[in-house]
Amino acid sequence: MQITEFSVAGLRSSIVDLRTPRSPLRFRLVPMVHLGNPEYYRDVARRLSECDLVVAEGTDNASSLGFAVVLAMRLTGRRAAWSLVHQDIDYAALGTPTVWPEGSGTPRRSWWRSAASWLDVLLMTPFYTVVMIAGGRDWLLRQRYVVNDDTEVRTRFRSKDLVDARDRVLLDALAGIYAERKDRPEVVGIAYGAGHIPAVVRGLRREFGYRPVGAEWVTVFEDANLHVRF
Repeated sequence: MQITEFSVAGLRSSIVDLRTPRSPLRFRLVPMVHLGNPEYYRDVARRLSECDLVVAEGTDNASSLGFAVVLAMRLTGRRAAWSLVHQDIDYAALGTPTVWPEGSGTPRRSWWRSAASWLDVLLMTPFYTVVMIAGGRDWLLRQRYVVNDDTEVRTRFRSKDLVDARDRVLLDALAGIYAERKDRPEVVGIAYGAGHIPAVVRGLRREFGYRPVGAEWVTVFEDANLHVRF
């Protein structure tokens, strides 16, 4: 099953519903990309608002990775980057209950409160700026980031062990939600980075027999001269 598709037309992400014969509860996969067109995030927010519960990555803050990549693209003169924004969804405005498996307590929406976020920006912006300059104008075109349900996602700044640990935290949270809501005909939206979605697909299939019942593609951005890392 394809989760993201990258081509000369740009990047698309698939919204996938998972069902199981054991329960009326549905899980809706919403693979997130940390930067994209503003229309992409408005579309995602609308779809999440239609769910009965949202499970979101990290805390209720903007993406420091997306911000760093957008800054680097602008610093290196990628003209189309001026049409992009970094991921920053106001979950409180959705009108849908949201849980953050990796958060502690009740998250407060304040991008400025996180010193770790600013440290990420300070470290990653120079890195991406240098890589984009060294790679030349065609460097972005040479990248292909297609994620399928059997993809082993590679990370640049985080170890595989850390990614696996985060996936386990997410799957534990989904198992708890299933135990609590398995008799309800509800939809639970999972708004996590695209790189985490393969583990979700495999875990829900293995534990509860969930299978995809269809996919709807949404466009993250249209320009093939852009590059994104999940």
